[in-house]
Amino acid sequence: MKYLQPLKSAEYSGIVDVATVDEIFYKIPEILAHHEVFLEELRKRLENWDINQKVGDLFLETFTKQSVIDTYTEFINNWENAKEAIKSTSHSKPAFARFLDTMAREHKGKLALDSLLIMPVQRIPRYELLIQTLIKHTDDSHSDANKLTAALQAVHELAVTINLGQHKTLNPRSSNSQELTQMESIIDGLAGLSSPDRTFLGHDQVSITTSQGRKERALFLFSDLLIITTIKRRSGTIRKIPASAPGSIIGTLEGNKFKLLMKIPLNDLEIVKDDNVRKMLKEMEQLNADVSTLSQMAELVTTLHCPHSQLEESIRDMLSALNKQLIDRHAADSQLSFLELMINTPGGQENIALNFSKPEKRTSWEELFNEAKQRLASTSGRRMIPELVAAVPIRKTRAGLQFTCAAPSFGPGPKDVWVCNSDGYVGQVCILSLHPEPTVTSCNGVCNARILCIAPVPGYIFSQSSNESSQTCVNCNSGISISVEDTDASSANIQLDSSSSSSEEEEKEEECESHVSVENTVSGTMWLGTEDGCIHVYNCNDNIRTKKNKVKIQHNSPVHTIIYLENRVFVALANGDVTVYLREPSGNWNTNEATTVTVGSSIMPVTKMVPIYGRLWCSCHTSIKILNTTSFLIEHSFTVSGESNRSITSIAVSGLSVWISLHNSSTIRVFHGTSYEWLGEVNVAPAVTKMLASSDDIIRQHKAACLRVTSLLACKDLLWIGTSAGVILTMPLPQINASTTKLTSNLNVTGVPHGHTGHVRFLTTVDVSVPHSIDTGKLLVISGGDGYEDFRSGGLSEVAGREDSTNHLLLWNV
Repeated sequence: MKYLQPLKSAEYSGIVDVATVDEIFYKIPEILAHHEVFLEELRKRLENWDINQKVGDLFLETFTKQSVIDTYTEFINNWENAKEAIKSTSHSKPAFARFLDTMAREHKGKLALDSLLIMPVQRIPRYELLIQTLIKHTDDSHSDANKLTAALQAVHELAVTINLGQHKTLNPRSSNSQELTQMESIIDGLAGLSSPDRTFLGHDQVSITTSQGRKERALFLFSDLLIITTIKRRSGTIRKIPASAPGSIIGTLEGNKFKLLMKIPLNDLEIVKDDNVRKMLKEMEQLNADVSTLSQMAELVTTLHCPHSQLEESIRDMLSALNKQLIDRHAADSQLSFLELMINTPGGQENIALNFSKPEKRTSWEELFNEAKQRLASTSGRRMIPELVAAVPIRKTRAGLQFTCAAPSFGPGPKDVWVCNSDGYVGQVCILSLHPEPTVTSCNGVCNARILCIAPVPGYIFSQSSNESSQTCVNCNSGISISVEDTDASSANIQLDSSSSSSEEEEKEEECESHVSVENTVSGTMWLGTEDGCIHVYNCNDNIRTKKNKVKIQHNSPVHTIIYLENRVFVALANGDVTVYLREPSGNWNTNEATTVTVGSSIMPVTKMVPIYGRLWCSCHTSIKILNTTSFLIEHSFTVSGESNRSITSIAVSGLSVWISLHNSSTIRVFHGTSYEWLGEVNVAPAVTKMLASSDDIIRQHKAACLRVTSLLACKDLLWIGTSAGVILTMPLPQINASTTKLTSNLNVTGVPHGHTGHVRFLTTVDVSVPHSIDTGKLLVISGGDGYEDFRSGGLSEVAGREDSTNHLLLWNV
């Protein structure tokens, strides 16, 4: 649309002849046609999507067609001719050169036509990466699994065919080993370069500012390595080296003398996003868009029948002013040629700034680097970045409310996620429905206190006649079966309060009596603990807006944690007690005879509880106390932190490892689940600093100064870590066995690109598997926090600034 169609139109007929256009764009229309057919077939699959739908056969059918293979082969064979045609025609026809320059400036990446021409070839390796990701997220028993595997092989073979054709066209010496050996010979101090898995990707010349001033340097990019060298012309003058394809520059390289300066694995390199560059690129895109719009307006004005000279003059003046701005910006924006790299070394992090000769060279090199990093991650067995499913803003809530906790509901059907918000004066629950797509269906106030915790409690499965059921079932729809005497009972600390009217209760009793099923499953319930000592219980399937089926249990101390475990509900209170509610054989919860265990005290309240091998780990300020869930005796206790101001804030469990974070600390400590030994710790500050590298200096310094871990979640083989900086981190969980006494390997903490502007308030997970299907074990990780930020964009995302204070839920596939 930007090159081929305009050059074939009557308007540009005098710039270049049709035969030259056909030579430059040889086989491009055919490649486009193949992909349009492929896209349309994908659309049809998507429109008729279900859990058993397939796409592997479509990849296989498309990319094994001989016509597709032949089209790509012929395109590659002509690629050098196309580049030469662009070059020679630009020299002989200045108008053509100006046209190409204009189009390159309008391109968002400032790429020239010859740089764009290679992109159809680069599409195939990207399909290969995509299919690898699809296979990773497809169960082996799925009907598409075998087709995807076959498609991966087919696309890989096509990529190899194209690559061989590219080397045949661009590099008469097709041997990769020979090429790497030749490069070793021309770079002084370089050894061990030749490797079966290493390929040379590209070369460029940059300048780097050093303590001795600005120096010319050469970059050599490989599939797993970056080499930086000095560069000196053998006769004394540096010979400019074109950044071209592998193999085509060996002869040119031999005209210069190179000396190795740095040899850096790509795994230790990251590009530092520059706010100013991104802003300038965005401004230039906006200027180009405005110029285009005004040009269209100028053409439309000429078609007016009414007097329009004044309007025409105004548009012409605006167009002239914008064009001048654009020209000035192009002349002044030398910063667009800069690219900063961050190197992770054993001694810390170092930054190095590269200055390319042109902005388009910088953009092209950055794309090549990022693609190499992605391919390296997928082929080396390293964990891929978690896939963000959605970022859901919560706009139905009033300002000032902050997330406190969340949990998925129980039930046989699709699960909802109950998300609690509070500000100290009111407690609100938002229901996040996950089907057909993540949507907040309601946000309703449920109490006049801060909600501190939430726990899903499964329903009770029992077998008895409908008459027996009706004798004990009051408020069946509430999901918590309460006996008649429980309703009338009262005590100093525990009260039950149902807001249902008598007529409503009669209706519910009638519903119970009419229920004929022999085996009845009572719906699961959600238990909400509040700062004013209440537990509010709701049926998972009810609309909480009506509040008709709520049951209220009153305690005399704030409720910090609720845990369901083997037909018992454990409630941790701020006075140091743990209250245990037992489920009777009938399915009722016995609230009159609750067991109370004194674990801590009012100055050492029980704030967190996690179950591990028949024990409850209870956090009491800076200590852990191990409660036997059968005898209700404290079996063991130990101190996690020796500092009185470092109380325990979060606990996560995976197998035999227990991960604990402390108040105002960026360090996580890990303990053995049965021996209770301290195994090690990890400081997340370096990983957070790395993620904040492109943030504003003041914001970065502020977040680093008060950095702390705010939430923990162990999900499958990853530990998820939420921080006060809004950054979410993941860490592969180490293998801990019964005899482990110390962590022996370094823990690799990495940042997730998407996070929050402010605190990460909670992390939770929900099973989104479809019951009785092959789609088992599919999980979503959900974070709740202040605002939303894409840390790759340096704070320039579309929602940045506008929704910093809007609570967001972020959802990832696991």
